[in-house]
Amino acid sequence: MNFDALLLGAKKVKASDIHLMEDSAPFFRINGDLKKVEMPPLGHKEMMDLLHKTMPHHLMRELESQRGSDFSYQLGNEVRFRCVASYAFGKLGLVMRVIPLTIPSIEEMELPEVIRTIARYSRGLILLTGMTGSGKSTTLAAMLDYINQIESVRIITIEDPVEYVYGNKKSVISQREVGKDVPDFNVALRQAMRMDPDIILVGEMRDAETIKVAIKAAETGHLVLSTLHTTSAVHTVQRMIGYFPESEHDLLREQLSLNLKSCITQRLVKRKDGSGRLAAMEVMVVNSTISKLIKDNRISDIFSVIKGRDDGMQTFDQALADMVRAERISFEEGQAYCEDFFAYKRFIAGIASTGDKGAIIA
Repeated sequence: MNFDALLLGAKKVKASDIHLMEDSAPFFRINGDLKKVEMPPLGHKEMMDLLHKTMPHHLMRELESQRGSDFSYQLGNEVRFRCVASYAFGKLGLVMRVIPLTIPSIEEMELPEVIRTIARYSRGLILLTGMTGSGKSTTLAAMLDYINQIESVRIITIEDPVEYVYGNKKSVISQREVGKDVPDFNVALRQAMRMDPDIILVGEMRDAETIKVAIKAAETGHLVLSTLHTTSAVHTVQRMIGYFPESEHDLLREQLSLNLKSCITQRLVKRKDGSGRLAAMEVMVVNSTISKLIKDNRISDIFSVIKGRDDGMQTFDQALADMVRAERISFEEGQAYCEDFFAYKRFIAGIASTGDKGAIIA
């Protein structure tokens, strides 16, 4: 098999992922759908050859002992991949996420204008959330590249593995890979705070200790960006608090009320013209109202404030309705992803109800 040709073919057809499995033909994920590549099934020897070509040698031991391993691979100056090798029923598999070498801009991704405003915050915690494959890393990369173009700051990224690669423009950027440059996220975060940073990107908040250190970094005047696998702003705040014992919840709510600045949750939806996918975003900006709700443990009321659309905020249904009205996605595509069908239809029609005003504080 001409492996390089396969990878370049995935780039050419704008695949987001490549699925390679022993005893199966390859599959590409294109615009969210899996498409079979017309070629013979891969044998065990071919899968091992692929891994020896792409995987760092020291990780082969981890693959055998842990039955899985994450790493990155770059094909010359053409394209980069985030890779996961694993076993299933004793057979090897390799999933490769396509990472373009050119970082897409906020304009090219057609993100809401408020994303630029959020990217220019000088301190606090900004979270990008969503399910696996929802484009969180690409949105973060677009935000960091925007900062890199307009501000002279020191940026440190902590990733597992490194995905998008940045060059120094106005900013100075150091990218550290967990397992290669540093043993884990917690050690990397603690070290980063002593490296004169203005902005720290933490690839993922995986545990209570990482959350605690990230909040500490935000408290001490840094801008911290990170991701969580949550499906809404309300769920994100609840999940972060839930990582800690109940005796610490009051303190954590106070810390979040003061330091959490925004939560952006996204899903990818298909364009109406079939040319690709767009990010539909729920955007929460922590204004004084939301800060008070977090501190007073009225987290479930946050959604009503988001729905009021102050400070550039929006719900998923409002974002989808805006896309339908702009003819960027079809009504049916929005319907497939909306959370409240009747609210979604109302937003498309431009009809507001009393519950859309966000006025919940007496």
